Amino acid sequence: MSQKNTQHHLYLNKIAIVGAGASGLFCAILLAQKGYKVTVFEKNHKAGRKLLATGNGKCNVTNTNLSLEFYHSSNPLFFKYGIENFTYEQFEKLVFSFGLDLTKRGTKIYPASDQASSVVDVLYSESIELGVEFYFESQVDNIQKNNNFTITANLQQYSFDKVIIASGSGAMKKLGSSESGYILSENFSHKIVEPIASLVQLESDNYDIKKLHGLKCEANVTLLINNQKTTTKKGDILFAKYGVSGNSVLDLSREASIALNEYQCVDILVDIFPNSDKNKLIGMLEKKQKQIPNKKKEFLLLSLVHSKIIEYIFKQAKIKSEKHYVKDLNKKDLQALVYAMKNIKISITKSRGYEYAEVVSGGVDTTDINPKTMESKLVKDLYFIGEVLDVDGDCGGYNLHWAWASSYVLAQGLK
Repeated sequence: MSQKNTQHHLYLNKIAIVGAGASGLFCAILLAQKGYKVTVFEKNHKAGRKLLATGNGKCNVTNTNLSLEFYHSSNPLFFKYGIENFTYEQFEKLVFSFGLDLTKRGTKIYPASDQASSVVDVLYSESIELGVEFYFESQVDNIQKNNNFTITANLQQYSFDKVIIASGSGAMKKLGSSESGYILSENFSHKIVEPIASLVQLESDNYDIKKLHGLKCEANVTLLINNQKTTTKKGDILFAKYGVSGNSVLDLSREASIALNEYQCVDILVDIFPNSDKNKLIGMLEKKQKQIPNKKKEFLLLSLVHSKIIEYIFKQAKIKSEKHYVKDLNKKDLQALVYAMKNIKISITKSRGYEYAEVVSGGVDTTDINPKTMESKLVKDLYFIGEVLDVDGDCGGYNLHWAWASSYVLAQGLK
């Protein structure tokens, strides 16, 4: 760990960070380690409020597979430098030096405690030890620049050499998030790519789907826009009273939300047997049919799928009501059942919006940001990091890694 600077004459520039979320906290530590005097303004009453809710409170902090395909932006070249120059191993080493232990599950990395609070506590504690100053319940209302920056918060004015906007997005508004960073950015002539809810549940008006609420299974989920297949994601899907959720759905929600925002027709196609082709499934049903010919037809699927979905599959397969027993089903019926299990079509009416979204797509247009320093190309000494930028990732720790990576790139770029 770097030696902590406690004497004011050792400080370099005075730097303000707007936002005490993941990127704000991490950046504050990295800059304080380099000798900068850092002040963080946070409109909530404590640091990392949204971070505390990440991953249902378990906090998937990063991923061992940081392929660029898991990131999205209207300027896809922008995030390449940050992601490629800050690996998960570097993050692991850094936070271990702060006192945070991590554990791996597949490619996902979590705090060993399985508690997001551990991440927040360690980052905040390290910041305090390094002399970072925090102003809580301090909404930054205005930033002006003459020679230096003047920040107005709670009717008080403060002067700084550099300002970093790390205010996040409007996702999860119930946790105190807001779009204030966009307004501050626009005041410096930065353009905003329209923010749209991402990593968010999708709603459906399909009554039969609503009856499946609580059912969770592994599936291939394919997005259809105007009845054309676009993207397929494999993972869990959760059926709910409002529609669908689960990692596979969340990873498709960005593309779905953009299409819905453009008034396009959006559906998803769910394959609840992603690891079995149709011929294998037909063979399984034929074998079972011979074993239990005199059972009621529903018994054919009883041990294959959750009992909640059996009625729905038979309905979708359009099996005639007079066919009561397994032996009554012909080859065409078995094919129809298999098709229904691998092609559950669900109409999507809308996303659940900012209130439930984990992140947003869109944000500060990155064409006016230097990807190697995170500095504004329009205003010297003004920087942007984290979710306020037009960069978002899939489920799996990718958005948090962008928070860490963009902070690291900024800190490394300050000489």
